[in-house]
Amino acid sequence: MPDSHGCRVGVSWGPESNLYSFPHGHPMNRNRTRLFEKTIASISDDSAGGTVVVPPVRSKEGDLLLFHTEEYVNFVREASASGEGYLDFPDTPAFPGVYEASLYAVGSTLSGLEQVSNGTLDHFFNPVGGLHHAARSRASGFCVFNDAGIAIAKTLKDGLGRVAYVDIDAHHGDGVFYGFESEPRLIFADIHEDGRTLFPGTGAATETGLGKAVGTKLNIPLRAGSGDAEFINAFETVYDFVAKSRPEFILLQCGADGLLGDPLTNLHYSSAAHAHATRRLHDLAHEVCGGRILAMGGGGYSAENVNSAWSAVIDNLSRAP
Repeated sequence: MPDSHGCRVGVSWGPESNLYSFPHGHPMNRNRTRLFEKTIASISDDSAGGTVVVPPVRSKEGDLLLFHTEEYVNFVREASASGEGYLDFPDTPAFPGVYEASLYAVGSTLSGLEQVSNGTLDHFFNPVGGLHHAARSRASGFCVFNDAGIAIAKTLKDGLGRVAYVDIDAHHGDGVFYGFESEPRLIFADIHEDGRTLFPGTGAATETGLGKAVGTKLNIPLRAGSGDAEFINAFETVYDFVAKSRPEFILLQCGADGLLGDPLTNLHYSSAAHAHATRRLHDLAHEVCGGRILAMGGGGYSAENVNSAWSAVIDNLSRAP
């Protein structure tokens, strides 16, 4: 339960967090979190109130199979052992240990899911998670295993009737969207740069779900150059959409690549966007689902932006409801 300082938030971090780092100057590497790692180190002196650092957890192979095919899992394991080739050409190169590194990304999200579900912690943030591009049978866009998709599958398997997934990464969360496009129990809402100007080229406003899931999915593409005002206006639509469904758990993918200056995208947010989204969803979680909200890091390729955005996420998760 929240203490006098606010909510008790677990942040997954440890030496294993740096393992998910592609080589050869790849943008998804440990350098992008170097400033955020210093921020995490300051948590241990109680300056962050109820925020605690939780060691990363390695998932089991059976966890991967909640979302991914066995053939794909075997492919990644073999590529990891050889350390050669690509998991998704040309974005996602194999490297020695990529399989094990990916297990920590998945395991830490699932550990947070369990701790929030059982009340050990009020909220949780896995900075190395949010790998939302990976599809059920392939890697994509720097993402090997889709921890968000696995977490959603776990909540549905455990019997939850409505789970909300909100994605504010600059890139459309296509792996999650298409993985659950026909699943009415997943309430999906995604604000992203228009796919006509950014990978993966998906997430049109007309994509609202299939079959019984029509109307349970919301995509809001923003024009290149959009900033805080456009984001906050769009997020009110997201808030109303999610609130109407009264979810039993909220998952937030809070990629930092929408901030001005990111080398891979064309949006102009500041960390105020992340503060606003987290604050609104945090309040909604306390209103409708007992505070059950879990955040995952996702993209972000400027160390300064990553630190600014994710610090805002932690600050707003840890405040009193």
